[in-house]
Amino acid sequence: RQGEGDGDCTFALKTATMSSGYGIRGGIGRCYPFFADLKECLKSEDSNNGQACAPMREDYFECLHHKKEHDMVRTVMAQQKKNEELALGGGGGGH
Repeated sequence: RQGEGDGDCTFALKTATMSSGYGIRGGIGRCYPFFADLKECLKSEDSNNGQACAPMREDYFECLHHKKEHDMVRTVMAQQKKNEELALGGGGGGH
């Protein structure tokens, strides 16, 4: 891959291709539409730094790894636990 080892993922993405675009059960893979959008953006981008396509890249990687979703679930669960502790008298102001 181009750019490998130099810390810049942009060049690797410009030359990347998905194997087929098909999912494990046939049909379109769940993240292929995001990949296709990113690929089209990179093709049409004027500069070589990939900054204009950052939102598409972010969407594609979120589809692959669900990091934002997992962070949100952890945040919600932590707040629920905090609310339950307060409801059970863990607020420190009881008699």
